[in-house]
Amino acid sequence: LPYNVKQMLNKARESALLAVEVYNKPATKFKSGGYVVLMSIAWTALFHAIFFKRKIKPIYREKNKRYKRVKGDLQYWELETCVNKYFSDINNPIRKNIEFFIPLRNKIEHKFMPELDINIFGECQSLLLNFDSVLEKEFGEEYRLRESLTFALQLFPTSDAIAKSIETSKDSKAVMKYISEYRSNISTDILESGEYSFKAFLV
Repeated sequence: LPYNVKQMLNKARESALLAVEVYNKPATKFKSGGYVVLMSIAWTALFHAIFFKRKIKPIYREKNKRYKRVKGDLQYWELETCVNKYFSDINNPIRKNIEFFIPLRNKIEHKFMPELDINIFGECQSLLLNFDSVLEKEFGEEYRLRESLTFALQLFPTSDAIAKSIETSKDSKAVMKYISEYRSNISTDILESGEYSFKAFLV
């Protein structure tokens, strides 16, 4: 692979593994916040690697066709632009899953809301599974993450903890409203898709 593709690919994989490490740490209370930020970086880097491999430079251009710079640095496509360029189908469940997290990342980046964890677990798990699937599809089995990961041991929350997680703080009300509205605006087929939100029964 070309140097710039390798660089983006390494950044994508490292960010995703770090996101999982943050999420699975027992003492961490900023699970979803840290995970979503790092997975957003991972997805952006993965898309950049894909575009570079396709001989497409994921950099904004000025009207005169020159590459756009901000304070001297090239302005690369952010995640939303990458999603629009990569997915032709606006109803693709993987696309809808990523798009769910873009505004959410911006909302939670500067807030502390551990009560979100239980509410968005399904989408968080699918964000990782989809990442690994696209990684394998675009670059082959040797780059996928699944062999590096295993099931995390779980201690299930008490009824009191679940009740507390449902309570909304002043900060989280707007975020919970966004989550509810986003889910209500997508079709039932997408909502029930494992690519949008992971569902499992532990026996």
